[in-house]
Amino acid sequence: MKKLYKISFILGLASLPFIAGVQNPTGKAGYTSSPGENNCTNCHNSFNANSSVGSVSITSDMVNWQYTPGTQYTINVTVAYTGRSNWGMGFEALLPSGANAGTLAAGAGTTLKNATVGGNSRRNVCQSSMASGANSKTFTFTWTAPAAGTGDIMFYSSGLAANGTGNENGDYVYTTSQAVSEAPTGVAEMEVKALEINLFPNPTVNQLNVNYALSESAKVGYVIYDLTGNVVYSKTEGRFGGNQTTHVDVSELAAGAYIFSLQVNGKLQSSQRFIKK
Repeated sequence: MKKLYKISFILGLASLPFIAGVQNPTGKAGYTSSPGENNCTNCHNSFNANSSVGSVSITSDMVNWQYTPGTQYTINVTVAYTGRSNWGMGFEALLPSGANAGTLAAGAGTTLKNATVGGNSRRNVCQSSMASGANSKTFTFTWTAPAAGTGDIMFYSSGLAANGTGNENGDYVYTTSQAVSEAPTGVAEMEVKALEINLFPNPTVNQLNVNYALSESAKVGYVIYDLTGNVVYSKTEGRFGGNQTTHVDVSELAAGAYIFSLQVNGKLQSSQRFIKK
């Protein structure tokens, strides 16, 4: 019996190299070429990073790569290589310290993973399985900007253009980064009117009423900042198109001046100053 067990164990070990060589379909965290990290060539090492004619790029609905604190943005990572049809990716948003900046949320075809680098547990968006598509693939997810006063941050991403053989040989790896800065949040800069809103009563004691109109159904966010740019109230809700009235409880706010910001589908539309008695 002992000999049989030994033979079975040896056979099991013999199969491990084949299992270890199989491509990881869900990607790995910590391989975006950000400070302290390698990239996907750590495993997919047939070619140097950024070889040949492929690419990876980051795009967003953010204007001029400036974020408004607390605002949610759509992030797109596109990996391209003519003739390829299997794709992977990794993405991070980091502070200069190497810690996470803002909050990532996975989208279709992506998942969240963590990697500890330099003492920081870095949040990554990775592919949830090897994606398919002729010549290119765009992975879409969301990022919520950090609190006011955070300052400049950096996006890092790596992309994998795989050959579909199921192992790590013959794949191309691409890397990119994007600097992102904090938009001005002073009182003068925040009082914008892309969409008209009416706040009343102003000054107010317990409740702030907000009138506005939507041309179509949308996700609407209400954010209140103090004059230093800190978020003191935030709420998001779905609204149908047409004239709107919402009631915001401000009874717990300290007396003083504040900025009320209206966001539609994650984009700042209007902001006005009001007084809480």
